Amino acid sequence: MLSPVLAANNASVIYGSGALATAALADVSLTFEPGEVSLLMGSSGSGKTTLLSLLGCLRTADRGHVTLLGQELRGCREPELVRLRSEHIGFVFQFFRLFRSLTAVENVEVGLEFTPGGRGGKMTASAALDAVGLSTKKHLRPEQMSGGERQRVAVARALAKNPRILLADEPTAALDSASGAQVAELIRTLATERGMVAVIATHDPRLTPFGDRVIAMSDGKVVSDQRSGA
Repeated sequence: MLSPVLAANNASVIYGSGALATAALADVSLTFEPGEVSLLMGSSGSGKTTLLSLLGCLRTADRGHVTLLGQELRGCREPELVRLRSEHIGFVFQFFRLFRSLTAVENVEVGLEFTPGGRGGKMTASAALDAVGLSTKKHLRPEQMSGGERQRVAVARALAKNPRILLADEPTAALDSASGAQVAELIRTLATERGMVAVIATHDPRLTPFGDRVIAMSDGKVVSDQRSGA
């Protein structure tokens, strides 16, 4: 049996110690499938961002296990976590994190500088912008673009290195309803076309139709895990 692309098994994150110990994440077990968009939903403090940090190799579990492409992450040193992030994971954040002085294609190209070999430079960056529908906006700077277009640049930057996994933390929170829906639909389409694992942390119920699976979290625990049509 093949190992899953990404999985957590009884993963916990503990802050503090002794009587002051608090579980930000408690015994979470989940498996994520290629081509599937999973929504992590819950209010602030529910544990969804902490779980995303584990899945994204930004930290390791205090108890339990997280595996990426069959590799156990607990015990990995920081250089190995950095390598795994740069080679296999694309990140999209709530705030676009674009350089205001750079054009769209330059912003995507900068992201490629942190991947092994640069992965193709300007040609790859340009192709990534084509993929998110910004072929005519490549030479615009962020202030010349709408919020939805800026977030699509951020998605292009995450996808330019052709990651196996796309992780998004509240990617539509700074957008209006129409722009948010366009970005969510874009992520769903690209995940399907590329066979990526896509995990979106959000508190926005308007994104529910764009997920193949909704994982509800509360107090650091998974309280339900429902796939569309189930």
